[in-house]
Amino acid sequence: PGNDTDSPTDSPQGSPSGTETPPPESAERSVGGSTVAVTDVVAEKAVTYESLMGSGGVVAPEGRQFVVASVRTDADLEMAAFSLAAGGESWGAVDPGDHGAHNYSLAGHEGGIVGEPAAGGNESKRYVAFELDSPLDSEDPRIVLEHGGESGEWALPDEAVETLAAPSPSFELDSLTVPDSVQQGEPLDVELTATNTSDTDGRFLAAVYWPTHLIADDDESNLIEESVAAGESTTASLSLDTEYTASEESPVTLRVEGYVSAEQEITVEG
Repeated sequence: PGNDTDSPTDSPQGSPSGTETPPPESAERSVGGSTVAVTDVVAEKAVTYESLMGSGGVVAPEGRQFVVASVRTDADLEMAAFSLAAGGESWGAVDPGDHGAHNYSLAGHEGGIVGEPAAGGNESKRYVAFELDSPLDSEDPRIVLEHGGESGEWALPDEAVETLAAPSPSFELDSLTVPDSVQQGEPLDVELTATNTSDTDGRFLAAVYWPTHLIADDDESNLIEESVAAGESTTASLSLDTEYTASEESPVTLRVEGYVSAEQEITVEG
């Protein structure tokens, strides 16, 4: 308890041959005349995401956590049709993360949120996500779908229930080391150190954003992901590409978002 659950066991990319593995029959429900499968249900204290026309990043709000699941169906479902019920309370579906035009992956689940156009052309492949209080120790947490005048339910696996009830880790930024200036085209070296200040072992997640103003995209994100025991520290070193940073010599801002946040202004020369 206290560690995030593992990544989904059936890869969103499908089998090595390119043929997607079908969901198990135990995950299928007939709801409103449609067959719907909800699989790969995970609970995580913080999540990573990827987006089109953007770089994605990390979402780690204090005192919150997430449940994410894959949805397989040919039915035209809306995000509002899903909810997560636990202990007499109910939470609607959300799609966290806003760096980019359209999210196509969340916590390793691909295809885009239910109700949105599919990424990669697979119209039957989606995910659904919920943001909850952390910790949350409630009986019988389950994902609920209301569709066509009927409802279907999927109980959360034991591992996800344990994660929901466990306290979240907390981290403090010890240092962010970057030079005051960089020559455009030369690598920018970044070093970040953070400490797990909680009594819970956990996964440290942060995204380091660096501007790419010369291409039609959002800022480039560079993910830091490390398992850190309670009271221990972690140090990450990055080398960022500056070729597409700016169209003219100017100061730009490097940002850190996730379990810790920071900003540092750097002059790009040349």
